[in-house]
Parts: sequence; C-alpha cells; structure tokens
Amino acid sequence: MCLQIGRYTALMSAYRFKQVDVFTDRPFYGNPVAVVLDADGIEAEQMQRIAAWTNLSETTFVLKPTVPEADYRLRIFTPADELPFAGHPTVGSAHAALEAGVITGPAFRQECGAGVLPMSVTETDIGRRIAVEAPEATSARGRGDLTNAISAALGAQIAPEPSPAAMNNGPTWLFVRMESGAAVTGLKPDMSAVSKLSREHDLTGIAAFALLDGDGPKVHIRCFAPAFGVPEDPVTGSANAALPAYLAQAGILDDVGREYVSTQGPELGRDGRVFVRVLDDAGRAEIGGHAVTVIVGEIRL
Repeated sequence: MCLQIGRYTALMSAYRFKQVDVFTDRPFYGNPVAVVLDADGIEAEQMQRIAAWTNLSETTFVLKPTVPEADYRLRIFTPADELPFAGHPTVGSAHAALEAGVITGPAFRQECGAGVLPMSVTETDIGRRIAVEAPEATSARGRGDLTNAISAALGAQIAPEPSPAAMNNGPTWLFVRMESGAAVTGLKPDMSAVSKLSREHDLTGIAAFALLDGDGPKVHIRCFAPAFGVPEDPVTGSANAALPAYLAQAGILDDVGREYVSTQGPELGRDGRVFVRVLDDAGRAEIGGHAVTVIVGEIRL
C-alpha cells in the first residue's frame, strides 16, 4: 500500500496482529500482550518503537527460527528494553501463534534470548492451557543489606526471613516475602524509590509475595518494575517461574508444594492465575496458564 503525504510517498507493510489476555480465561482479567506475527521484516529499532507505542508491559514479535530444533523465534520488548525471556509474553504469543496456524500442538519449542524452551498444550474444562519450561533461575545474590531500603520503597516492613535475594531467569527479580496476603495487597510502593533501587542494583524489579493457607492459591505476588517502564505488572510469568528457586534456596519450597497456583493482579482489577509445576529440588519450574484473544487485526508500518 502506498500512502501519499504531500510530496512524499511512503510504502506501508502490514503484519498480522493480536492482543492476547494471558493467565486468565476471561477477557480483561489477565495481563495483555501485543503479538506481531510473521515479523521477520521488522528491524529491532522499529520493534522497540512499536513496544513503546503499545505501552503494554510487553510486546512480542514472532519470527522464523534460526536453529533447527525450534518451531519459531520470539523477541520480547518492554516499552524501554528487550528481554531474553518473560512468562506472559511467551504463553500469550504461543496462544496467538497456535490460533494463526504458525505452530501446532500439543508440543513445540520456542527460541528466544534465553535459549530454546519446550512448551506444551493441555486441554482443560475452561479451554487450552499453555505451559513453558522456564529457563533455570540462578541466584544473582542475597540482598539482606537492602532490607530497610526495600521496606521504605514498598511502604511496608518486609518479613525478616528469608532474606531478600535476586534471582535471574532472563529478568532479574528481587524477591521479598511479606507476612500475609493482606500485607501484599496493602503495599503502596514509591515507584521512584523502586526504580532507583532497581537501577542501582541491576534489577528488573521487586517481586513481593506471601505464602497462603487453605485450598486455593498458595502464593499471592505483586511485581514492580518501573525502571523498565512497568510500574506494576498485572501477572508476571518470569517472577512466578523464578520464585520456586528462591524458595528452594531458602529451604521452604515444601511449604508451598511441587504443584500450586499463584494469584496476581487483584489490586489492579485483574484475576491472574499462574499454574506452577516444580521440576526438581533446585526449584526449576514449568509455568502455564490460559489465554484469550481480545483484538485481531493488522499493524501497518
């Protein structure tokens, strides 16, 4: 298509586009991701500009794989930077690619900045659930020295044990435990202070969580990443995938169990559910969830 603008003619290209709500089976209750399909013709600089324009926590681009063992390649951008891995963009993009016929289930492999990741599809009573074996989360460092600064940034005293620690599985989340789900809900973080801490200590952001009793979800978590243009992420796959490794390192993984559901997002009017399956004693994890397409169209460049 040619667009005439005064004396200038611009050639526009159209790419298939979907916006998918992730970690929910109901539209508008999860975490949205913008997915651009068949995006091999888009340069990285333009991808970053599109991600800043959509202003979602992540925008992804589905490409042809560069290695034979992968079925497709995914690039993931926040409004400010590119990520090697992120959970809800991975699940949401796989959902979009399955709908568009780019890939087929029930098993496939995604290439991304963190490597080639096995993925699977399970049919449930409420629809298709997509899971990914997340990159192994490694301990970046313990940050007990930041306890007072973290508490001040979050606007509430964090639990003294286990000590805060940064875990990396693509993003680097600083995990801090709160004493109760109510304490997590009540957090009123100073985003400037969270951003300053994140930049000074090479963090993606702070993941504040509590362990829950009862028959429902076992974890309530909130994730703050203002340094990456995401003040609060509605539902965060990468943090939920790294949390078991933090719990294993702290010796409390069995307090949660090897299969559980994490809840995230009610403070933002969402109802995210992340299904977590722990794969080994070190806390390597598979995460999964449902997804719903809410916008279908094309993006013109």
